[in-house]
Amino acid sequence: MTNKFVLCFTSIALILFGLVFLGQQASSAIATNMPSDLPKESSDGTGSASSAGSSLDKSKILTLNFLRDTGLSLQQIQQQSINIYLEVTRKDVQPEDKAILAYPKSISDKALLKTSCYLPPRPERLYVFVSTMEPIVHIFAEDVNDTKAGVTRVFVPKAIKAELSPLWQDWANGIQNLNEHISAVYQLANEEKPDNIAIGKHAVAMYNIGNNLESTLEMTVEKIRKSERQGIQSEPVGIQ
Repeated sequence: MTNKFVLCFTSIALILFGLVFLGQQASSAIATNMPSDLPKESSDGTGSASSAGSSLDKSKILTLNFLRDTGLSLQQIQQQSINIYLEVTRKDVQPEDKAILAYPKSISDKALLKTSCYLPPRPERLYVFVSTMEPIVHIFAEDVNDTKAGVTRVFVPKAIKAELSPLWQDWANGIQNLNEHISAVYQLANEEKPDNIAIGKHAVAMYNIGNNLESTLEMTVEKIRKSERQGIQSEPVGIQ
């Protein structure tokens, strides 16, 4: 009885050892044959379904989903720019004024009046509007800086890299300019008497930059979409 038990136990142990050994060999074979240069499709759309490989920590493929989500963030920047503009162009309400306020579809520094007719801006309101924009721009700026430094690799189809490179430069420059305007608004809001006109001009500048970045994004989307419609199969390459 004892011999049968030992024999049975030994057989089970050998079987388990064999299964573990085979599993390790299979995992090793997959890791060896899998390309390590391209990121895989991720749940947030930053990868590509056609790209096989182990995902890199800080790599992005410009998918249509990723570009769409970036566009949604740009809309936040444009909206908060308008809110800042409205804050610094408030006037005393007169009895004959209409009660309904129209939210502008666009803003321009040509409408800024170089007089003292505007009410003093409320710093706490400016902080709210700028604080909504700052994290978004900060993320964009980090991505740009990391890409320039080689920490992040942005992948695009090789066939359209030459077309996308100028758009990437436009994007990087626009994000840097946004950062500068946000810092300027913060400084002006902290002054004893914030300058309505100066803040308003920064708001218009941020709004215009947002519009330009939106155009850049739309052109990028169109090129990526055209590439996918034509079924262009090429090795993704990084943009520096």
